[in-house]
Amino acid sequence: MTGSDIALATLHRERVPYPCYTQGFITGSAFYTEVTGRDYWSDPEGCFVEMVKRVGANIIIQWYYPGEGQRRLEQGLIMHEPHPHEQAGFRTPEDVLRAIEQLPDDEAVVRDFDHEAAAKAYAGSLKRQQDLFGDDCLVISYFGQADFMGGYTTWGYENYLTAAAMDPQLMRRYYHYTGLHGRLLNEAIVLAVEKYGLPPFAYTGQDICGANGPLMSPAMLREIYFPELKWALEPAVEGGLQLIWHCDGNIMPILDDLLDLGVAGLQGFEEEHGVDYARMCELKDRTGRPIIILGCVSVTTTLPFGTPDDVRKSVERSFILAGPGRGHILSTTSSTLPETPLENIHAMFDHARTFGREFLGG
Repeated sequence: MTGSDIALATLHRERVPYPCYTQGFITGSAFYTEVTGRDYWSDPEGCFVEMVKRVGANIIIQWYYPGEGQRRLEQGLIMHEPHPHEQAGFRTPEDVLRAIEQLPDDEAVVRDFDHEAAAKAYAGSLKRQQDLFGDDCLVISYFGQADFMGGYTTWGYENYLTAAAMDPQLMRRYYHYTGLHGRLLNEAIVLAVEKYGLPPFAYTGQDICGANGPLMSPAMLREIYFPELKWALEPAVEGGLQLIWHCDGNIMPILDDLLDLGVAGLQGFEEEHGVDYARMCELKDRTGRPIIILGCVSVTTTLPFGTPDDVRKSVERSFILAGPGRGHILSTTSSTLPETPLENIHAMFDHARTFGREFLGG
């Protein structure tokens, strides 16, 4: 089987005798340079592709490799920028509410959206990335959503959450507006899958939670956010697209809400913040299929602070808890930080390959 074959069969919850694992979302350049034997910054994308092939990863769920910000940090340049929301004129919650009031209506959004063009652009971008890997690795892309994290990124946490408390229904208008964009995009993605023969899988998510749970109360999320998010995902779910959702922080208070969206998979699982990985591995989606599981080597505990043996034990635990034939893809919980010892990253990939084959029968 090729790497792409292994990934597709795993996503379809088939019993595969070979392990499936991601590239680990590595944020520092040193590992890429060590694995490829050439300066990462001379060809970031080329080194990224070569590194993935050399470590044997066979699925890319997010097109990420270190960029200009990381290069500046590694060169010892001081990075200090003023708060972007203040530069953009968002200094109070009232500024946020005024911006929402000025959003275009649904008719204008629908009128300006071209499904054929969006489908072609989506397929073209994915094809370019897939061509870089050939059959060695499967690349999947994103899906449309109602935007939660964009609010605090654009307006600042305090302004955003205070505005939501001041006028929840106006904030729901923002979620509806972004959800409409997401819904239209999902219609275009379903068209792209049918027209261009793309694999029917997509990955992304919203950073809704921190270490202590959701940033907004579950009750408010259920009133103003989740209905718009579910509406945005509806064309993708009904069109047969299997969606994998990134889980950030302690998602346990809203786990049932995420499953109700119709997602087919979950990725992340910050056990240090209360997530029960063993329970995740037992979940089923709305159709009764096992949830696709991407987990679960911690980027805040095991990888940066453990030993290679600790990493190997974490890899084994992830495979064993998930079990064969249930759509398990070994993944880090989030981005692997630059200070992570390189020997630990090597241990993760090496053991994913050797133990994974032993465990699955390859």
